Amino acid sequence: MADEKLIRTIQSTFSLYGLVLSRKLSTSLGKELLNVETAKRNTWLTQIVEKIIAQNLSDPHVTVDNLKLAIEECIRPDVLKNTETVLNIINAFDVPKIKHDLSKRKFVLTPTTSDLYPEAKYKSLIFKERFELLWYRTLRHELFIPPKLGEEKENWIELVPLEYLLSESRKGSVYVMGLLTQLIEGQYYLEDTGGTIKIDLRQANFQDGLIMEASIVIASGDYRDGTLYVEDIGFPPAESSSNSQADFGDANTFGGPHNTSLKLSEKLKSHEESNKDGMIVFLSEMWLDDVIVLRKFKTMLEGYSEYPPIAFVLCGHFLSFPANITSVQKLKEGLKDLADIIMQYPEIKESSKFIFVPAPDDVGSPKILPRSPLPKHLTEEFRKNIPGAIFATNPCRIQYCTKEIVVLREDILTKMCRNTLYFPRSGNIYDHYAKSIICQSHLTPLSLSVIPIYWKYDHALQIHPTPDLIVSADKFEAYETTYSNCHIINPGLFPKNDHSFKVYVPALNLIEHCAIPKDMDGI
Repeated sequence: MADEKLIRTIQSTFSLYGLVLSRKLSTSLGKELLNVETAKRNTWLTQIVEKIIAQNLSDPHVTVDNLKLAIEECIRPDVLKNTETVLNIINAFDVPKIKHDLSKRKFVLTPTTSDLYPEAKYKSLIFKERFELLWYRTLRHELFIPPKLGEEKENWIELVPLEYLLSESRKGSVYVMGLLTQLIEGQYYLEDTGGTIKIDLRQANFQDGLIMEASIVIASGDYRDGTLYVEDIGFPPAESSSNSQADFGDANTFGGPHNTSLKLSEKLKSHEESNKDGMIVFLSEMWLDDVIVLRKFKTMLEGYSEYPPIAFVLCGHFLSFPANITSVQKLKEGLKDLADIIMQYPEIKESSKFIFVPAPDDVGSPKILPRSPLPKHLTEEFRKNIPGAIFATNPCRIQYCTKEIVVLREDILTKMCRNTLYFPRSGNIYDHYAKSIICQSHLTPLSLSVIPIYWKYDHALQIHPTPDLIVSADKFEAYETTYSNCHIINPGLFPKNDHSFKVYVPALNLIEHCAIPKDMDGI
């Protein structure tokens, strides 16, 4: 039995950390510590207290469950806690909303209510909230932080709110930030929460990226006679994921069932690194009514049969023809054929997930983002036969260990190129696209007339903090690029691009381009 001196040491140690441990629990913990060498007891006791503090207790009184969990973590540090799940698929309607809190001077998570058809005021809030996110994020960037009293700072840029120009009749060279809009046909304006000014873009130097109407931009130039004659125009600077996460501590900003951010979990990081062969396969246009597509997919499964991937992410469209009266029946038959193929590979069936992300023209929902999953009555039989089947929204989020992945199925690059005010003359178009969405912190930074969005769920398309991987499944050719430590990839059209696909290896943070050789099945 633990002696009185050890019990007093335990209670005083807990008291030093502001915790209260009952006599009964102190005695129980003392019994456990008797199994530890005397010289190491204080170290073990400190570790146990730190594990309890990390549980974010609601009050200082330590319960038997708190103590038991802490002891288990110290004895078996490699075992994952209940709150540390390896794989989570997060639907768009469950993504947390991030807003800037003026009183706290930082970004915070705000609660939302489910409502697809809210009041009209929410339509105007879409761009207001997009602007505020970028405005306050930009103000804390090193380039835009004003010098402190007595400090000399070179290359500092002062961002001027538009209302200052309107109220003070200010003239001369200025830097402003606003939403690029066309209030009068052929005439562009910059708009923020305080006002609107006319701009002249005829002599403007457009920086890298795809600048469109509804983009939030920083413009510099000469302001006179109520018009800003723009000399340079570009996007607000990007912010690293680690800097963005600093506002929230260990709070979960990505979404999912857990309150704490799994990106910070050391155990999940260790689990991720130990699975160096783990991979996630992405392919787009999985035509379930196409015999050749199904045959090629079977060849793919054959190749992976000995080392099943973590997941197959299958993006629509799931039929090779536009939706018509036969679509429902064809989709049911296609899902049955796919299930029959998967069941031929028991190891893949049991260990891999099959994540379905619908495209705009798939059956079941209107062409509005976020898009609901394929209807349950069509997928019920498939889910019974394939335990790892997950029918997700478009877009959706995937958390694997500490990696954060966002998947969007939309022909977004084509629409952005079509609507850009100035098409870049140099550089890779994929790099320009990547910079555009990362700097705008939004998957679809276009006007609602181009890509309709449910007014109350625009935050589901925000990418702040920046994830590790964005899969932008597009009808464009396959590509991969990187911006601000984020991979942006397009797997390409599986039926029309030599049956190619992309593979992501989380442990190595590596993207691989793969294709099924023609000579494997004679096609």
